[in-house]
Amino acid sequence: MARLSLSVLGGFQVKVNGEPITAFESNKVRALLAYLAVEADRPHDRPALAGLLWPDHPETAARTNLRHVLRQLRQTLPDTDPAQPLLLTSSRTLQFNIHSSYTLDVAQFGELLAASERCSHRSLADCPACLDRYTQAAALYQGDFLAGLALYDSDLFEEWVEVQRERLRRQALELFFTLATHHEKQGAWEPAQHYAWKQLEVEPWREEAHRQLMRVLAQSGQRSAALSQYERCRSILADELGVEPEQETMALYEQIRAGGWGSRGVGALGGEKGTPSPSTSPSPCPPTRLG
Repeated sequence: MARLSLSVLGGFQVKVNGEPITAFESNKVRALLAYLAVEADRPHDRPALAGLLWPDHPETAARTNLRHVLRQLRQTLPDTDPAQPLLLTSSRTLQFNIHSSYTLDVAQFGELLAASERCSHRSLADCPACLDRYTQAAALYQGDFLAGLALYDSDLFEEWVEVQRERLRRQALELFFTLATHHEKQGAWEPAQHYAWKQLEVEPWREEAHRQLMRVLAQSGQRSAALSQYERCRSILADELGVEPEQETMALYEQIRAGGWGSRGVGALGGEKGTPSPSTSPSPCPPTRLG
């Protein structure tokens, strides 16, 4: 049975059994597939889909265009399992079939975060399963939602993309911050530095991430790099926002310049704050198996 893999984090990519599918006729075809896959929890009225993709067209013309795009999508991704087609269609509605053979990175990202939020652990140090889930989720976030896919003649579609994009950015920033904090407290400088940088890839002016990076660099024996990071932070804030660094950031810079936050070995900071003793630690939750 053919397996569809759809990626929308960091761009738009479709694979079938590991082979890239690039023969989409237009961005409208890509947009229809992406929208239906992401919003797969319900059927969508055909007139609403036509209005989403062709908002400035008369309804009749928009629905004709939708039929053409749907036909192109089916030709590009033909069904391989009649019992579970990719799309569930009627004369009035279209819906992506969640029971078909597929994976969707943004859905996996959400499932991993939700599973960890349901866990009763008090810190990641207590729960290897949640640490693994967060690490998997971080690897899935390869960049902005549907980066590079634009429909300049559809403000409605662009608005939908921007809402999804901003929500996912916030989730990714919190995820990267949590992982950077965990690894910093464990004295694992390399992954802590990696996740601090990941925050800055999403939001270059995020001072929390600059401070994390400065601390990690200083504690790993890279004092000059930590001081240079402050200068980079100051320059970005001035260029992008027209502001100076926060007092906390400037104070950290002065501490590092004075020799504070010196080199420490792996694990020097111990576990996370609030780590319960073994007798009171909650049982770690089971791992999540992605399809």
